[in-house]
Amino acid sequence: MKRRITAPVAIGVLVGGCATDASLPPGAQHAMDHFTKAALRAHMRYLSDDLLAGRGTGTRGQELAAKYVAEEFEAAGLEPAGVNGTYFQRVPFRQIIVDPTKCEVSITRDGRKSPLKWGEDFIMGGAPLSPDASVEAPVVFVGFGVVNRDRHYDDYAGIDVKGKIVAMIGGAPSSFPSEERAHYASSREKGREAATRGAVGIISLRAPDAEQILPWSRTVVGVEMPAFRWLDANDVPNDTFKEIKAAATLSTPAAERLFAGAQKSWADVLKDAGAGKPQALALPLSARLHAVSRHAAVSSPNVVAVLRGSDPALSKEYVVYTAHTDHLGIGRAVNGDTIYNGAVDDATGITALIEMARAFASLPAPPLRSVMFLAVTAEEKGLLGSDYYAHFPTVPIQSLVTDLNMDGASVFYTFKDIVPMGAEHTSLNEVVTRNAARLGLAVSPDPMPEQVGFIRSDHYSFVRQGVPSVNLLEGLQAKDPKVDGRKFIENWIETRYHSPSDDMDQPLNFDATIQYMQIGFLIGYDVAQDRARPVWKPGDFFGNLYARK
Repeated sequence: MKRRITAPVAIGVLVGGCATDASLPPGAQHAMDHFTKAALRAHMRYLSDDLLAGRGTGTRGQELAAKYVAEEFEAAGLEPAGVNGTYFQRVPFRQIIVDPTKCEVSITRDGRKSPLKWGEDFIMGGAPLSPDASVEAPVVFVGFGVVNRDRHYDDYAGIDVKGKIVAMIGGAPSSFPSEERAHYASSREKGREAATRGAVGIISLRAPDAEQILPWSRTVVGVEMPAFRWLDANDVPNDTFKEIKAAATLSTPAAERLFAGAQKSWADVLKDAGAGKPQALALPLSARLHAVSRHAAVSSPNVVAVLRGSDPALSKEYVVYTAHTDHLGIGRAVNGDTIYNGAVDDATGITALIEMARAFASLPAPPLRSVMFLAVTAEEKGLLGSDYYAHFPTVPIQSLVTDLNMDGASVFYTFKDIVPMGAEHTSLNEVVTRNAARLGLAVSPDPMPEQVGFIRSDHYSFVRQGVPSVNLLEGLQAKDPKVDGRKFIENWIETRYHSPSDDMDQPLNFDATIQYMQIGFLIGYDVAQDRARPVWKPGDFFGNLYARK
């Protein structure tokens, strides 16, 4: 039976019984009455249908999804906020399709050259600056490849890597605070540090615990799909370092073999990494990396719409909601299925974005600030659509007061807590806490810091431009005592994440989605009504790094 959540009692039943109509801001209940399971299910079913062929970036399926979103925004009465009076901002890309049959990684030790095997020992993407790129040089191990001067941590201490290939473990020291750890774990920051120090290539070493983040077999499938970089006005791809000629990732068994005959064993390296000890040593070998790929120019749209605010001054500022239209498209068959539908990732988020727009548009009076709804492309390819928008916004970047990202709106289980990734760095923490209390929800820290989730979704593109931002996630505390939230999500990652089985045939709980929509609405509405804009906390790591002066 389909049930519409309309009464204050229904909200209390849904999220824990603490909310009352009087506790909600005026007009909020009216807007939240528009969240229905039927509408959520209908959007999600269309967006994840085989017809859209997995919504791969730059494909017809992703174009259809973007067009669908734009039409829903127009039907809700939102203004177009893209380019040239449209709902669209086209993003120019360089598409890079690696050719595994021509790629090579080989190790030379004691004069003997040993080739590694694609998919078993190594994987590599194509080089963004050249379709045929290679490098051969001695290999130096540099721990995590991280330098954090504020914490007096330096994996490069005492070693010269100029003209060398640097080998590094994925991730960053667990002693760093969760989201700071995520920042330093990013390939962008590691590549920048390596290039600055004169390295010419990178070998990423896969530690055993990486299987908990994404199984190696799924990683192989992913790298064989097209990669992308957005292009600036001079056709230069984003976040490229010309000093780094080529890069590869080794599987855990291959990483272990790399340390044969070295001063430290792989086991000792992992032990010191787990203890957060900086480490660097020259390995008694050299490596050749050869990356071959096909390059093509393609484009794909961001979709942008605005509900204009009611205050003459504050209407020039924007609360932004984001989600991504793309998924992985067509890939290697798994159990006979080649379509990576992306139902949870991220048809749920786009569904939430559409219904959030309809809810705001239904308010008796618009909030003081304008509210922007931004459906971005190429999130799965490195947050590219949101990063492009954050670099080339269709409104002044200083007018964006916050980004509230909805990547994977909850469809797993009704929950008792939320994880507002990034909120603790800004005054948004108080906004989130206040509105969670209205709905009887607890606020929890990142329960899976090893997933480095803070840098893996579109809000981080706005953080890097100094905009206080939050990625809203359900917590691990399920309302049903028979559901173990951690086990549920870990099992979903293992069996369905970035797999064709992420489709509408999996168990879906739209009561959880309505919960998620309610808290997401209240946070954004609160910010849109508050004359004080969110600010970075004094001395915050990300505020110091990115806040606009």
